[in-house]
Amino acid sequence: MITVYKQRGATFVFWVFFLALIGFLLMIGIKLFPVYYKGFTTQKIVEDIAVEMQGKKPTKKQLWQSIDKRININSVYGVDKNHFVFERNKDAIDFGLDYEVRIPIIANLDAIAKFDQRQTIITKK
Repeated sequence: MITVYKQRGATFVFWVFFLALIGFLLMIGIKLFPVYYKGFTTQKIVEDIAVEMQGKKPTKKQLWQSIDKRININSVYGVDKNHFVFERNKDAIDFGLDYEVRIPIIANLDAIAKFDQRQTIITKK
């Protein structure tokens, strides 16, 4: 009696394609991790300053100096005064950081990460 065996498992071509896909995703993850880590750090800075300044009436200069000091302490690069947003309302101050980062992936393919981190300080009790 002759039995026909069916192929079991994945072929070599499948494994090469699968490993290339995993390698590509790993490369993108390695390139994007520092950008998002910086984004989480700047978000935490803005949140901490909002909590610290509740009930006070800080000026635009005071808020930026506080943000800049914390950015320097945390070694966050690429965020400057041009990214600082400030708007004074009647009973509140809206402030934060608004910036985007471009990361080259392959040749002319870039990844763009946009961060808009804003908080509100209530100035009137």
